[in-house]
Amino acid sequence: MKHEEQDTQWFCEQVRLLEGSLYRTAVSLLNNRQDAEDAIQEALYTAYEKRHTLKSPEKFKPWLLKILTNTAYDILRRRKPVVSLEDAGPVASEEDPTRHLALAQAVAQLPPDYRQAVNLFYYEDLSIRQIAEITGYGENVIKTRLFRARQRLRALLEDSL
Repeated sequence: MKHEEQDTQWFCEQVRLLEGSLYRTAVSLLNNRQDAEDAIQEALYTAYEKRHTLKSPEKFKPWLLKILTNTAYDILRRRKPVVSLEDAGPVASEEDPTRHLALAQAVAQLPPDYRQAVNLFYYEDLSIRQIAEITGYGENVIKTRLFRARQRLRALLEDSL
């Protein structure tokens, strides 16, 4: 097998492993399934074209999520986001559907920067340092966004339950 074929095969395997993360990240920023799918498609095209710039294979996930985040922000700049219950966002737990729906709705109501921090930290299990690398903001900014997002979520959930 040629090096180019191996490179393409490795890229595809990594993308398949990250499908859920890519979708959750895009939806958490865009709050719209169609825009999320468009962002993922654009990001994957960009990533594939620039795959030679990836310095370390272990950093593929943060590298790809950064490309996706930038692509999603480009879409946000072109369009005003719409919050819908159908695209409410990530799932919490299966135990209590009421709390699950309330949390999904609350997360969907957060500003995009807070939604992104919450999604990457809690649902994608990334560290604050990795989130800072993906977003291009400092670790203190990410900590502040998570803190403020938790405060807003707490308030939103208290009102809804």
